[in-house]
Amino acid sequence: MYRCFTGLRVALLSLICACALLAQRDLSTLAGTITDSSGGAVANASVTITEVATGQVYTILTNSLGEFVRPALKPSTYMVSVTAPGFKKSEQKDVLLTAGERTGITITLTVGDINQTVEVAASAPLLQTESTQIGADLNTKMVTDVPLGGTRNLTYLARLSPGVVPAEQGARDSANGGFSANGVRSNGQNNFLLNGVDNNINTIDFLNQTAYAIAPSIDAISEISIQTNGYSAEYGRAAGGVINVTLKSGTNQLHGSLFEYLQNRDLDANTWTNNRAGQPRGPFRQNQFGAAAGGPIKKNKLFMFGNYQGTRIADSGGSVPNLGYSSYTTLPTAAMKAGNFSSILGPSYTGTDVNGNPITIGKGMIYDPSSTTYQTNSAGFQIPVSRTPFPGNIIPTSRMDPAWSKIMALYPNPNQAILTGNQPTNDYYYNTAGGLTTDQGDGRVDYRLSDKDSLFGSLSWSNTSKTDGAPLPGALDDTGFNGAGEIDLSRNAQISYTRVWSPTLVTESRVGFTRLVTSRIGANPGTDLFTQFGIGGYDPTTATANNGGLPQIGFSNGYPTVGAVDWVPTKEYNNVWDLVQNVAISKGAHAYKFGVEFRSVKFPFFQVPDPHGNLGFSSNETAFPSGNGASNGSSISSLTGDAMASALLGVLDSGNISTTNFVSSQKVAYAGYAQDDWKVNSRLTLNLGVRYELWSPIGEQFGRQANFEVQSNTLFIPQGNNCNAALPPNFGALFPTVTVDRCHVSNYLTPWDKFDFGPRVGIAYRLANKTVVRIGYGIFYGGEENQGGSPNRGEGVPFNETVNMTRYQGNSTFVGVGQSQCFNCDFFPNGFAGGYPASPFTLNAGVSMRGVQLDFRNPLVHKWNIVIQRELPGDMALEVGYEGNHQAHQVILWNSDPYPNLGTFNTAISGANLQEIQPACSTCQSIGNGLSMTSSFGYGNYAAGSVKLEKRFSRGVQFLASYVWSHTLADSGTPLSGSSNLSPISQTNYGTAYSSAAWDIRHSFTTSFNYELPFGRGKQFGSSMSRVADMIVGGWQANGILTLRTGQPLTVAGASCHGVWNRCLPDYAAGYTGNGNTPPPGGRTPNEYFDTSAYVVAYSNQAAGIATGGDVGLQSMTGPPTETLDFSLFKRIQVKERFSLQFRAEAINMTNFAVLSAPDVSLGDSKALGGNGNFGVITSGVTGTERHIQFSLRLIF
Repeated sequence: MYRCFTGLRVALLSLICACALLAQRDLSTLAGTITDSSGGAVANASVTITEVATGQVYTILTNSLGEFVRPALKPSTYMVSVTAPGFKKSEQKDVLLTAGERTGITITLTVGDINQTVEVAASAPLLQTESTQIGADLNTKMVTDVPLGGTRNLTYLARLSPGVVPAEQGARDSANGGFSANGVRSNGQNNFLLNGVDNNINTIDFLNQTAYAIAPSIDAISEISIQTNGYSAEYGRAAGGVINVTLKSGTNQLHGSLFEYLQNRDLDANTWTNNRAGQPRGPFRQNQFGAAAGGPIKKNKLFMFGNYQGTRIADSGGSVPNLGYSSYTTLPTAAMKAGNFSSILGPSYTGTDVNGNPITIGKGMIYDPSSTTYQTNSAGFQIPVSRTPFPGNIIPTSRMDPAWSKIMALYPNPNQAILTGNQPTNDYYYNTAGGLTTDQGDGRVDYRLSDKDSLFGSLSWSNTSKTDGAPLPGALDDTGFNGAGEIDLSRNAQISYTRVWSPTLVTESRVGFTRLVTSRIGANPGTDLFTQFGIGGYDPTTATANNGGLPQIGFSNGYPTVGAVDWVPTKEYNNVWDLVQNVAISKGAHAYKFGVEFRSVKFPFFQVPDPHGNLGFSSNETAFPSGNGASNGSSISSLTGDAMASALLGVLDSGNISTTNFVSSQKVAYAGYAQDDWKVNSRLTLNLGVRYELWSPIGEQFGRQANFEVQSNTLFIPQGNNCNAALPPNFGALFPTVTVDRCHVSNYLTPWDKFDFGPRVGIAYRLANKTVVRIGYGIFYGGEENQGGSPNRGEGVPFNETVNMTRYQGNSTFVGVGQSQCFNCDFFPNGFAGGYPASPFTLNAGVSMRGVQLDFRNPLVHKWNIVIQRELPGDMALEVGYEGNHQAHQVILWNSDPYPNLGTFNTAISGANLQEIQPACSTCQSIGNGLSMTSSFGYGNYAAGSVKLEKRFSRGVQFLASYVWSHTLADSGTPLSGSSNLSPISQTNYGTAYSSAAWDIRHSFTTSFNYELPFGRGKQFGSSMSRVADMIVGGWQANGILTLRTGQPLTVAGASCHGVWNRCLPDYAAGYTGNGNTPPPGGRTPNEYFDTSAYVVAYSNQAAGIATGGDVGLQSMTGPPTETLDFSLFKRIQVKERFSLQFRAEAINMTNFAVLSAPDVSLGDSKALGGNGNFGVITSGVTGTERHIQFSLRLIF
């Protein structure tokens, strides 16, 4: 196998080196038909194609059918002139070609003297008669003039294309324009191209929160092409959308601009979240400034274009995602910090203890863990049975842990009223201060060496640094993973050489390189707070070298996680070499394209799950430890205890810490394709193609990854210098039946998927002169998606290990086989004695396992479409279409442990109860600390009907409007998102998770427009007015984007889950006849978005408090909609002939429609079940969606 692939690589690379071929993904093709006045073909007519901006000329002759095809033309505006004996010369001006498209024109010659010229007023053809691709092409005016909020990110413009909707909530790139195209996942399944060269990010987790490396300044963009379906075989890599950005080129005249954009809080609306809390808007200021210029170095030969843009943001008002933000959290009251928990005491309930004895407990009662009594259960373990409450619910000062008392002193007091009974809930409101600094630029040089040879090169760069304040002060930190200080350094460079061998043969060679270096460092780097606060048991070297701060400390009862961030410090790289080379041949009615592509992708990273330890405090330690149920239907232990009380006593519930590891991941891709665009006759064009793609699995340069394959029960450690890496000492004891296979498999761990052939078929048929029908079908492949650190095979045993400790709590808690089983262990503040896996706890430590399906297949999507397009008066075209797809071999990340969280268990879940939950249970042994498995058995479907109305720019107006009804179904979510692990209701039947996809948006309407008001000199009204009057009345332009969308699906989560699987769904209440989208009796409000009375816990054994999956389906509810109007008004003042000033006023979400976050869908948060009362409540708006007013001044020359 290795020799076979080596030979294939050599052959493909030899082909690349031997040929000077053509990469046309950012180029255009012009196809034409020349006829006489009777419609007859004019053969051997001479066609001259002239680029208006640079004067470059291309000539070609028509064939016997009067047709010509000229490939490899730069996207631009052209003049086409035709001469033939016996006919007048015909000139068609303003022929617009867009990137990656085949444009067809028809020119009719008039009989007469060849020295006479007939000018034809032309524009880009309204009908698409030469190809079947679906999408949108945004010209320079649309790109630069429509109002864009935030930092004017170009990817938001993709949503103007029908079928493109925002990525699912929680997707890593959702805050920076991430999107789903025609129902295909967002992360990693869209293909971003810059001048036709790879511009994608391959880092494991989109640490920079984008799927692209470079987003050029809007002022540097010539056009954006968005393709979502029906694209030709020359496009591959991903199955979603293709977004091709073309940089501006220099022309024979010097053109450019200077600009400044300004936003601040004085004119912006307050956030919905602030208004809800009665808080004023926090400070906010954004400046974006820069310059762009292009022109000739040598006229008609050598041209240049360059730009610079700087962005500066200071935000503590929640205007920019993942910078400053505002929200609520729950903090202990001043009395609680002093040990007085009397305020949380609630009603008394009766129940029985584990032995059936009657007991009475008070809600919120704090029990003394040192008073615990024990008995031996059927598994032979000592379990706690009873405890004595603290008198008055007050913990004596003498019992408070000194280390935690120091930490507790850092907590600020609540600044909000208690919202839920006596339990503190969302009692602290905060604004964090964040900042962003970006410097970026683009440069492009075009050089016409001769009439047959041309060259261009470009370099784009971007440097960004972000900071974010913490909700809580000092060492409490609590910034979260997205809040850690971040630096992103991006580069994209490319060079292209084009050779015109003849009018029918054009070749080009192109090489591109894309690089990203991104890193995050948490708060308090290099500060040893372990020693300062008296927390022991950790290797002191982990508290230095950018790994400072407290360990991460988590709580139950709704208290926020504090301390340093997990997975930080981190540093990730993205290095991609892209060689894309093809040849284009025109022969008769056929336009052939052939090509190969090679990509080398390296994405090493340093990212540790728990680099400075992770501690967990729970209410378990201060709760009544046992009981089968209380009189209100809840479990005894869930009504008592408090995590902050446990922390004050220094009684830790769990903890872990990880070793460090640098993973040098890499993969390669080869592709080849053939495409034939065949103009069968004047009405029918066929687009026929096939593409073959060969992706390698993810490898590790030095063999530092392993694969635990469940079905064969084998741990594969690959060839290389690390194939004899030592396993944890307890590995054999934990996994006595596991086989360890060393030094045999390759660094890729799994076989290559060698069967990725993708046919593409398109039919374009002109029913009449103004109507065309297009039908397309194709198979599109994507590589293994970005998944994050957890499933990465380099983050598992034996190259990364995690020491775990869990306190054994009794019949309501499962204890994994690999975890310590003790109650009186003094974990805090002593921590992990000895620190890392050399510690005595190693023999009782869980082992993190990683695996990938041995027969892993690359994701593929079958796509089809049928579109009818009709030309309308007024330079308009109407499209009505149907698009569909079937998604197969989609990546699923899941815990393939057949019995997660089951290890040693007690009688409460044994026997009949256990069989009811998992009939297939035999040994019921857990796989240590869980198994993150990457599989490819996910699937989905998409169906949509669309209507698009487009008006090309004429008489001062252009617009693009579309409506789409669609439905996307899937059995799994996008990796790196909140739904990436849509865990199965049954591990043995994953298909039960098939439902509306998390990114499904049923109805979507968007329209964008530019309207030059018809007043002023040279306009319809006032064309002869004075210059002074024109400075007041003329030069006005209105622009806008209107967006109307329904919300994304939501799943109501059960109140509690048994632990055999990761999800439990509730039941509908008895007698309820509605569904998830039935509004509550009083109508939808933020305080009750849905009918919360419709849901109850689904019990298989209510007496034992065991919950299982109910009858409420996945994704059964639709979240809040989006209705926004972004509007801008321009005033242009002509200063001199070549200079003008433009003033812009832009309002993003002009009507200030409240774009709300999803409501709380966790049944466990309902008041009736002792939760915080937020079930069904919307507590925040979507960051950055409140109205923003932006002013700009531009000097244009």
